[in-house]
Amino acid sequence: MEDNKNTNQDQTAGSGENGNNAGKDKSFTQEDMDKLASKVRAEEKAKTDKAIEERVKAAMAEYDRQAKLTQEEREKEARAKQEKELAERENKITLRERKLEAASQLSEKGVPTEFVDYVVDIDASKMKDRIDSFAKAYTKAVEKGVTDKLKGTPPKDFGSSNQNDDKKKVSPVRAF
Repeated sequence: MEDNKNTNQDQTAGSGENGNNAGKDKSFTQEDMDKLASKVRAEEKAKTDKAIEERVKAAMAEYDRQAKLTQEEREKEARAKQEKELAERENKITLRERKLEAASQLSEKGVPTEFVDYVVDIDASKMKDRIDSFAKAYTKAVEKGVTDKLKGTPPKDFGSSNQNDDKKKVSPVRAF
């Protein structure tokens, strides 16, 4: 470690004498790096401590609020919280089911199932409308892409034109 300090100090002293590299190649001593690392650690620790303190204050405020409520009010809040969690779970399950339905409907219409996230909806009728309109737009876009690729003059069929030319060139043989 002592060797590193001496080497780094020698490098900084040498670059100062050069004059050409002054300011471009700055070398840091181990002590400088330690100071920088400890500064960064202190900043991160302060951020973490502040976040923890805010969470603790919020938890204490909630505890105080809960303590002031009557038993009936606490039960009412607990039921509301359970109902909210249940509704969120039901929505997730419904969305998962709709996603599977949308994937099967898209595959039936010949649309890649990778687009399922663009058409899925909790409401079944909205989802069906989205799938129909997306399938139409997708089919139209694919057709347009294919016709754009196939634009141009069609290749000449040399095989059939040669046969017609041969028939024209051959004159009928007449009998004497």
